[in-house]
Amino acid sequence: MHCWKTINIEREYGTGRLVLLAITLFVLVFCFSYIAFSFNFNGKHIDRHLWLVLLVIPFIYPMHKLLHYFALLQHRKSLVIRFKIQHFMPVVRMRLQNGIPKKSYIFALVTPFIVINSALIAGGIYFPEYAHYFSGLLAFHSCICLMDFLYVKNLMYAPNNAIIEETPRGYEILVPIDI
Repeated sequence: MHCWKTINIEREYGTGRLVLLAITLFVLVFCFSYIAFSFNFNGKHIDRHLWLVLLVIPFIYPMHKLLHYFALLQHRKSLVIRFKIQHFMPVVRMRLQNGIPKKSYIFALVTPFIVINSALIAGGIYFPEYAHYFSGLLAFHSCICLMDFLYVKNLMYAPNNAIIEETPRGYEILVPIDI
């Protein structure tokens, strides 16, 4: 196997650009989802359960990571997981010790987006009086998914038989040597 490409999104885009992308994504997702949820709703929005939303926010990221883990269950022997509290927020770090196939890695990257955002969209549709809460949570989780989708964008152009491996420099896309 030889390295086809090394991906490090933070080095490639820079922290400032990533923050700007995340803020832009948050505003766009919030605006469009709020309008979509409120399109057929003629009543008033209710602000009763703000405490519940504030309680849910710190757990969206660990839930996101947990869904990454469930998507990688078949590769659990090579997963190392570390939990810690940083700035009053639970932080979950996962690291792969061995490489995994490209399709499995892409599936693991998009799983939290599909599951959590689908639940938030369903909540916004079925409880339109709380559309502003669901729009905010949807926008927040979409920002968390930004890095995942930037990695997916880079992985889409990799050869189908590629293996993805984590290194301290970033993610390496390894391809078999053709003899």
